[in-house]
Amino acid sequence: MAIRLFSEHVILGQGANLRVEGALLSIAGDSIVDLQPMSRAQFAARPDADDCLDLGQQLVGPSFLNGHTHLAMSALRGIGQQALRGNVVEDLYFQLESHLTPADVRAFVRMGAYENLLAGVGAVWDHYYHADDIAAGLMDVGLCGVVAPTVQDVAGPGRDGTEAALESTLAIHASTRHQQAGVYAALGPHATDTVSPALWRRLALLADQHQLVMHAHIAQSIEEYRRSMQTYGCTPIAGLREAGILDLDTGLVLVHSLFVTAADIRLLHPDRHALAYCPLSQIQFAFPAHITPWLQAGLPIQVGTDAGACNDTMNVQQELRVLAGGSAFAVTQGEAYRDFQASGSLGAAEAVHSQRVQTYDQTPSIHQMLDMVWQTPARFCPALRMGELAIGNRACLNVWDLSHPALWPATDPLRALVMCDAAKALRHVMLNGQWMAPLDTRLQEHVLNSADFQAAQAEASERLQALLRRTGLF
Repeated sequence: MAIRLFSEHVILGQGANLRVEGALLSIAGDSIVDLQPMSRAQFAARPDADDCLDLGQQLVGPSFLNGHTHLAMSALRGIGQQALRGNVVEDLYFQLESHLTPADVRAFVRMGAYENLLAGVGAVWDHYYHADDIAAGLMDVGLCGVVAPTVQDVAGPGRDGTEAALESTLAIHASTRHQQAGVYAALGPHATDTVSPALWRRLALLADQHQLVMHAHIAQSIEEYRRSMQTYGCTPIAGLREAGILDLDTGLVLVHSLFVTAADIRLLHPDRHALAYCPLSQIQFAFPAHITPWLQAGLPIQVGTDAGACNDTMNVQQELRVLAGGSAFAVTQGEAYRDFQASGSLGAAEAVHSQRVQTYDQTPSIHQMLDMVWQTPARFCPALRMGELAIGNRACLNVWDLSHPALWPATDPLRALVMCDAAKALRHVMLNGQWMAPLDTRLQEHVLNSADFQAAQAEASERLQALLRRTGLF
């Protein structure tokens, strides 16, 4: 039986055509089967209006897509912060991850999935070990996603599990059960310093043969950049060109890309390559990627949170606020401001102001930033059919209460979804055509009081304590 719902505020379109207007949606199974823009008066005049769910003035929009996560690492949140000054991935996480069991991963993924769900995320791009259990954990909670099983053969906890990781990738890719749940596969080479050139070339063949997108950490640390220059005499991205990765039509999502040159950017193509940008995580474990040249080159960006362990939140919507204002910190740290502090002259103050205006003018628009959590992460895995409320797309949507203090007075709902703490006003979520809570109960209240969540939290807590005992690190 179809679900029909009307709201006076529905987010339609994409990019520059993104808009909010009244609309009636019809949902059957897991898909949107009809969508008709209409006013309140037009809806009220319909003979079947009483049979539709009337959401009044609540805001209905697509569920967010989190463009890069390690859900299982939420269990490590707050652990080992002293390692953040160095290479936290190699100095700490690799040690902990070598002790993980598949059951640990599934239990920890559930907790990360719940956190995403409560922030209005309907799908994630997750890159980690024990991929079958990542997929199972997503399906336990009801989240959609792209699972990239971590592949390593040079270094890292997965270096002896290459074949198993590739088998998991192809099994998830071929699984009808996973597809029906909205869970898909991507190839997951970890990084250019943990994957050999021979394995990169093998992955290129698999990508072409099975039409699989790649999702990989690229140029994410000084160690990776140093190893690439010293071992291969080229940058990480130039090394990918030599391995044939950049020519693949199936696409590549380059995660972090901190040490990227102007010449590197010229090697990339908007149709095949996207940056997964995780500003809050990058602030902690390194520094924010310089995305202005990416935007100037027309290269797409999908925003993610990375792991709770190096971010402390899995709310991808809050990343947009950092994206919107983060570049302004360059003014404070810039040469113009240092000159002003030293001289105090009006000319120096004018130079600071000019830099601030220039920085502001380079900030992506509200529409561009929303595309980074809707259109781009959906575009690089078209099978998800998400990121826009449109006929034929998967019925994954959020309902926000515009009267909530976090959003009120909602003069510009689209701007509010970038700049406000929208999760507080999230009332309902639908995934794959199913409401994730009864309509007479707020989502957070229902989830946190559910037996499923409480059992998941108890198991994850028990497994975390056992993991820490096994490692002997804490």
